[in-house]
Amino acid sequence: MLETPLYGKYANEDRLLVFSAPTAYHALIRFCVIGGAVATVYGLMGFVGITDPPNGAMWWTLTSLAVGLAGVFAAYSLVMIRLDTKSGTYRRRDGGGAFGRTVGGSMSELDALVLIAEPNSRMTAGGVTYHLVLHWKGAAQPPMVVQQDTRAIPPGQPLNLGAQALRERGIRYAQTLRVPFYDNAHFASANPVRIL
Repeated sequence: MLETPLYGKYANEDRLLVFSAPTAYHALIRFCVIGGAVATVYGLMGFVGITDPPNGAMWWTLTSLAVGLAGVFAAYSLVMIRLDTKSGTYRRRDGGGAFGRTVGGSMSELDALVLIAEPNSRMTAGGVTYHLVLHWKGAAQPPMVVQQDTRAIPPGQPLNLGAQALRERGIRYAQTLRVPFYDNAHFASANPVRIL
């Protein structure tokens, strides 16, 4: 299964820090749901003779219904976290399972933000994927990869050669969240989140 990458965004005068899929991904979901619903109605109108859809009413209805349902499935599969620094709370959405789950709590439950490096030659020759991983105290919640970046590293160079940009963002995020930041990108680590 492919993993939808998350990106950090500040909102409401930096009061909110949201890690979510790119804006274009959210727009695609909305397009599938709304467009699928409208096109399904158009196809159904063909059964009663109001319209004459191309390829026939049955094909049009079933295809547009599938597109709409794909959008709904994508919306329920989203992973995101919203951290409110003013109220000191978070809401986390995990997209696994039939409908995913949403949990919330206090930001005092957060333990640390850790930068790790995962050798990943499947994506890029000589590639290294850097992950920013958010951890909870006492493992109250599973670790969450909040942002990642894949870079190609020349042979013989240190593993953390391409980590600078994500390291700087991670330090800023950690300061916003008031948690320690650890840079472990100098040695290889596996992605702590299992991808099915």
